[in-house]
Amino acid sequence: MNRYIYGPTPGITEVLERVLDTLKPKSMLDLFCGSGALSKLAYIKNVEKIKAVDIYVEAAKKNLKKLKKVEIEEGDALKLDSRRYDLIVADPPEEEIKQVIRELREFKKKYVKAMVIWLGPYHKASKIIKTLSRDRKCIIVEAWGDAVGILWKKRGHKEAIEKALRNMQFI
Repeated sequence: MNRYIYGPTPGITEVLERVLDTLKPKSMLDLFCGSGALSKLAYIKNVEKIKAVDIYVEAAKKNLKKLKKVEIEEGDALKLDSRRYDLIVADPPEEEIKQVIRELREFKKKYVKAMVIWLGPYHKASKIIKTLSRDRKCIIVEAWGDAVGILWKKRGHKEAIEKALRNMQFI
């Protein structure tokens, strides 16, 4: 077994931080949480209720064990529970990105404000970018060499997200 613990890329981290600062969600679902770094960022940004899901939760448990507002669940990140969250963040491994995109219709039922998705390294993400670009409630940005998609529900969320990401390259 590979013992290296992968963390989130700087691209999704920066985009998520800006979205958290702008939308101020009360709840967040962190899919493919890995080390738990994005959940910890949400905790620092005062998100009140955080659920972190991954098939390998050992690193997240170690890194988040003292954070009472974070619930860690071992399981398939693509099998969603019935709850809704203000914000969903998905930082899947590259081999799972296409499956996440195929499941977007289900994800859209689960977030109230927005969803942030790591789409992979920008230079490899052209097909996914083309697919998501058809969604009128989606912005794709390049951040630190990553392609990151941000989806929203309401017009006000769009303007707030665009303002928060104003210094980033829109695709």
